[in-house]
Amino acid sequence: FDKMIPPLIDKHRPAYYFVRLDTISELSGHNWLLIVYIPDDAKVRERMLYASTVATLKREFGLTYITQEIRASSVHEMTSHSFHQHVRSQAAPPPRTMREEEMFEIQQREVTADISIDSRHQTLQGLTFPLDENVVEALHLFKKQNVDYVQLEIDHEQERILLAHSESHATPEHIQKCLPNNAGRYHIYRFKHNLHEQTLNSLFFLYSVPGHGSKIKQRMLYASCKESVIDTIEKKFGISFDRKLELCDISDLTHDYLFQQLHPESIASTGKPSFAKPKAPSSRGPRRLVKSNENPDE
Repeated sequence: FDKMIPPLIDKHRPAYYFVRLDTISELSGHNWLLIVYIPDDAKVRERMLYASTVATLKREFGLTYITQEIRASSVHEMTSHSFHQHVRSQAAPPPRTMREEEMFEIQQREVTADISIDSRHQTLQGLTFPLDENVVEALHLFKKQNVDYVQLEIDHEQERILLAHSESHATPEHIQKCLPNNAGRYHIYRFKHNLHEQTLNSLFFLYSVPGHGSKIKQRMLYASCKESVIDTIEKKFGISFDRKLELCDISDLTHDYLFQQLHPESIASTGKPSFAKPKAPSSRGPRRLVKSNENPDE
């Protein structure tokens, strides 16, 4: 390659170079490399002409034959080293942003979760971090209705899901005061309310993550663990949620908001009438006879 190609190059003039490769395709025979050489110091008209003709050239030569293509603008790029570097770059995975890289690392984690105090060998595949013993105990108490609210947090250093807070008889407005403004949380909440003179207990899984105060990596971590945490709680603890909500603003966590999520057709919590359709315009009434001004003598 380095012996045959360089002598053919006029470093100031654009050109196309076809190089037959050693690889063979079952359908088209030998594969070919197309080198499109357009130097930066070439005339503008020539650069435009060669650049716009590449597609036509490939179609006429046969698209199935050309398996590699290199664009070069200097003689130093017309070497076998540049070709092999091009092949390696094509085989490499696509570049990822910092956020994509963090999410990829999170998804690659495979951690088993202990979901029982008595048996330390029961595991669940798919949960990013294991549940702490205090979390397991709090969820059992929630199942028995001894507590109505359990708040969970992720400790990324210990790689565990910890118990942040739990209590009985917690109102949505009281839970607001327990939430940090700069960190995500999971919430398991028994919402007690009345509907048509009947007391109802509805179970919520709430995922709160401040949009501005928390770090990007932390938000990604909570989002990545959310589904597996829900799956663990529902299947292993027998806690079935009526609603699963995401809260970007903790001020949204109110009694009225949760009530409307459960009973959107009802207006009992707000006392406000629903928006009524505007009435159709009234009828103009029967047609009136208009007296003609025609001359009776005619």
